Amino acid sequence: MATRWWLCVCSLGIPLLVPCSLSEKFSLAGSPRPVVEVVGRDVVLPCQLSPASRLPSMEVLWRKTGSGFIPVHKYSDEGSQDLPGEGYQTRTELFLQEFSSGNISLKLKRLQMSDDGKYQCLVMNPEWTQEATIELRVAAVAPVFIDVLGPRGQGIGLACRSTGWFPKPELLWVGENWQNLAMEIVTNMVQDRENLYGVVSHVTVTKGEKNGDISCIVRNGLLQTEQRSAIHLSGDIFPRVSPWLAAFWVLFTLVFIAAGACAYFGYTAKRKASQKKRSKEEALLLFESEKKTTEAECQELRETIEALRNVLESDKAVRELAFRRARSYMVPVTLHPDCKHPELTISKDGRGIQHDPASLGPATSPEALVAVGREGFVSRKDHDRERGVCRGYWEVEVGNSLDWKLGVLSETVRDRVRQERLERLPEGGFWALGRSEGLYYPREANTMIQNLGVRPTVIGVYLDLERESLSFYSVNSMALILEIPVEGSEKLFPFLSIGHAAGQDQGKPLSICPLSDWDFPQKLRVSGSVSQGDSRVPAQTPAVNEGEGEKNNTGPAVGKTAPSPGQHPAPGDKEVEKKQGKVICERIFPKPPVHEMEDGG
Repeated sequence: MATRWWLCVCSLGIPLLVPCSLSEKFSLAGSPRPVVEVVGRDVVLPCQLSPASRLPSMEVLWRKTGSGFIPVHKYSDEGSQDLPGEGYQTRTELFLQEFSSGNISLKLKRLQMSDDGKYQCLVMNPEWTQEATIELRVAAVAPVFIDVLGPRGQGIGLACRSTGWFPKPELLWVGENWQNLAMEIVTNMVQDRENLYGVVSHVTVTKGEKNGDISCIVRNGLLQTEQRSAIHLSGDIFPRVSPWLAAFWVLFTLVFIAAGACAYFGYTAKRKASQKKRSKEEALLLFESEKKTTEAECQELRETIEALRNVLESDKAVRELAFRRARSYMVPVTLHPDCKHPELTISKDGRGIQHDPASLGPATSPEALVAVGREGFVSRKDHDRERGVCRGYWEVEVGNSLDWKLGVLSETVRDRVRQERLERLPEGGFWALGRSEGLYYPREANTMIQNLGVRPTVIGVYLDLERESLSFYSVNSMALILEIPVEGSEKLFPFLSIGHAAGQDQGKPLSICPLSDWDFPQKLRVSGSVSQGDSRVPAQTPAVNEGEGEKNNTGPAVGKTAPSPGQHPAPGDKEVEKKQGKVICERIFPKPPVHEMEDGG
């Protein structure tokens, strides 16, 4: 009566009541407990529709749950679809003939370990949907084997192994009356790529235990089943120890000790006799051997010292070669009489300067005592886009003066020296080596001079505008003191500067050395200074005016010491740069000839 009443209400469509649904009449049930089956077998996942009937337009979907939904099998009345899911091809089957009795169960064939998990059974039609959940537990068992490993000390080693279990099994060793073995057991368990477990267990059975039958049991807790293997150990299989064996080993040990003692005492006696019989000839041979060894070591030491000496001489030769190359660019340099401090006096030959203070008292406002050279050096590009590079080398005798400065300065700084008195040289625009209060600066120059061990009395100045560098050499040591970069494109002029106390020094005033022979550095090493009045070095011709100097900035000295341009020129003897018909830079660097010694020195 109740069912008819609900049908009447639905047919009349009374709006005040809840809409009628067939889902209140049908239900779907799975298995209340997990379905357990062994891997490789077929299993049926139950799903029952109640009351039993086949509904029109019914759809059935089986899927596996987890991190997502994996379709297992799908059936639909529309189009007669009956398809397994991806990965389940040929492994699923529905009981279509039993749909009318409400059996929606799924048959899953050839179980795999990956099939373990929860599954959903869904039954749908256009009006309602029902679902049920079934849990599938896949288990695996495998045979058990016992291996005899052989004697292990006083017992026999056994190994129990089995592979292909799931879930993780339990292994037991039992003896007679199914009692656990009271001995050390080592068991290792691993899992392969298919998630199946393998187990290996080792045990050593001794004869003292009454262990006739030994069994290894592996249990699967999920299936509540076990596999076992047994072995019977008789007393003959265990290692036997002969009572004479212990006596043999004791006797062998005593004999071995006695033989060792006899050998030791015999060796000691023989050694003492050998030491007593050592003759004088043997001692002499030993002495000769030690003597040869000592001589060989001394010879090796002498060769090492000679090699070091050669290295030092090679370094010295390279250093002197660089100095000789720079000196091959020697040019005559004179000082401009109109470009100096008023208190400075320039010698007649235009090479030396001396301080003549206006008053003998201390200077109230010290000024830079600077004298600038007449000759200039420049590097430019002419209209043919060819590059003319100037190089020049000159030498300055500083003697034992304690306060001086020499190098090159730019044309801008030279004009300031000509137009005004400078309290000090500006921060930029000049590059120099100096000495003050007995110390040379920059600091690296002072360190280098201390390493040379010889205080320079003549300084060589080498300006290389191709490499944009200015180098200072100790002519006494023929060694490089300092090399500094030169920046800018202005014309550069040599300069000399002395301190206000220079006139009170015991040494000579600063002077530019004339062109000299190639053996001048060797002579300087012997004499320690250069003679300004040496008849072998002729005086330079009077300086030309500034306009002529600009036309030929660094021409050779005029006199009998000036060689012809074709006489043994150094590399880069002559470089000429012209622009708009005017010579910008012309340099001739001949190798100075060797002067003949005049009578009377």
